Amino acid sequence: MTKAVELGATLYIPVQHPRLAEVLAGANPDLRSVVICLEDSLHETEVGAAQEVFRATLRMLEGAPPKLIAYARPRGPEMLGWMLAQPGIERLAGFVLPKITTANLADWLARLDSPRHGIMPTIESTEAFDRAAMMQMARALAPLGERVHAVRIGGNDILNQLGVRRSRTRTAYDTPLGLAIATMGSVFLPEGLALSAPVFEHYALTDLLREEVARDIEHGLLTKTAIHPSQVPIIHDLLRPAPAEVEEARAILAAEARAVFGHGGSMLEPTTHARWAAGVLDRARVHAPRTAAPRAPAPRRPQAPTRVA
Repeated sequence: MTKAVELGATLYIPVQHPRLAEVLAGANPDLRSVVICLEDSLHETEVGAAQEVFRATLRMLEGAPPKLIAYARPRGPEMLGWMLAQPGIERLAGFVLPKITTANLADWLARLDSPRHGIMPTIESTEAFDRAAMMQMARALAPLGERVHAVRIGGNDILNQLGVRRSRTRTAYDTPLGLAIATMGSVFLPEGLALSAPVFEHYALTDLLREEVARDIEHGLLTKTAIHPSQVPIIHDLLRPAPAEVEEARAILAAEARAVFGHGGSMLEPTTHARWAAGVLDRARVHAPRTAAPRAPAPRRPQAPTRVA
């Protein structure tokens, strides 16, 4: 099982959020993983105060370890070095490395002298469209093995490079971001490096979020960034495999499985479907299989205008 499957929906939360301690203590039972952000969520003038909050948070975790998988996102390699020197940093699972490029990756990795921590590099530049650059990055990350919990796709930052914003009517796969995801998937996934699906910023559009998560799974992306707590149960619901998928996966991985056989109207071939089947069973162990068909999207109703006093 890859670490990525265990993460589920990973919620980003600013280090200065007033409910950070509650979140880390397990206030949201649906949540599996969280990123404590000291990067984009902070204005430059807030950094010093935020670092003090981060220190206080680590002290708190000494007496009450986090109930979920917690990462920190530093602003740069220097801050990563500072974080690693803080007492209590061992309570965190690792670090999200922002704005990774082929030019700065070595500087980030040079700071990682602690084998106990995992990393999640985030690709947020137009290098995401450059297959040669992605291959260079994959070659640098692959030797780290399981220390790379996932490679995150910084979708909004990638689109910003193009002067484009997320659509409110289409999934990421129907925008230029779809090409970046396909490029990254074709490079990183064969190397055993998991990808985390990009954030869906329009958190009120739950039906479109469901459609996008379904397409994430079809593309082999089995964890997704969340920006709002309401997205977490929706993402997890879609990550739960259907009973028919679990049955097929078990048949494919059975010791007595034939080289090619029919099952439920489909052709199954262990030599080509085994990796998919293992992923399905991983999702079933983490999220549990569905007990019924997924909920059909509700019809969209126009919202009443807000009354202004």
